[in-house]
Amino acid sequence: MRRKIKILTYQELISIPVGENNEPLVDVRTYDSSITTQYTKQEKIEMFPFTGNTIFVRDSVAKKLAKANKNLSKYGNFKLKVVSGYRHPKVQKKYFEKKYNQLKILYPHLSVEELKNLTHNFIAVPEVAGHPTGGAVDVTIVDENGKELDMGTKIGDFSDPEKIKTFAKGISKEQLKNRLFLHDIMVNEGFAPFYGEWWHFSYGDREWAYFYGKKQSLYSPIEFKAKNY
Repeated sequence: MRRKIKILTYQELISIPVGENNEPLVDVRTYDSSITTQYTKQEKIEMFPFTGNTIFVRDSVAKKLAKANKNLSKYGNFKLKVVSGYRHPKVQKKYFEKKYNQLKILYPHLSVEELKNLTHNFIAVPEVAGHPTGGAVDVTIVDENGKELDMGTKIGDFSDPEKIKTFAKGISKEQLKNRLFLHDIMVNEGFAPFYGEWWHFSYGDREWAYFYGKKQSLYSPIEFKAKNY
């Protein structure tokens, strides 16, 4: 299913009412231990005080990922690899402010609102971001050897912002095929894609609500800290 191929702006997301169904956060591998998880280097550093080495997501997200992983296996010895899920609001804010200040130096003529909108293209504005709700995941596909399929870029590689868009120009047919393989596996389980980053999908957040025409989101940003951290 490929529809509404659109990269949402901050203004569009903030216009969607936010809801909260109080669904708990769980280990992303709760319903399928074969899912591969590995925080990106920076994410691991930032999130360790809150979650240790465990990637957390909302319970429904974990269930849907388990189903997606099962469906993926029908096409060969493939598995999902999740590198980011729940992100503490403080971490999201830190990422956003760092990018905002970098862009402020590059584009000193832009207004605060313009800089905010531009930064959102790289790091979501904290109040509308999916990761702090526990509904968003950064994910790819690995083969039987644990090698990631060639998607044209690595997750989180912003060196060429145009290339990370799902339907980016300049990627090979094989790379586009792999991106759409991931896209369809995830969307078929009810996840919403973020077309600005081929690896980002969500359920229950504002991005999801817009994509599926819902009146409001299921989740809102929450402050969470796992036991013993």
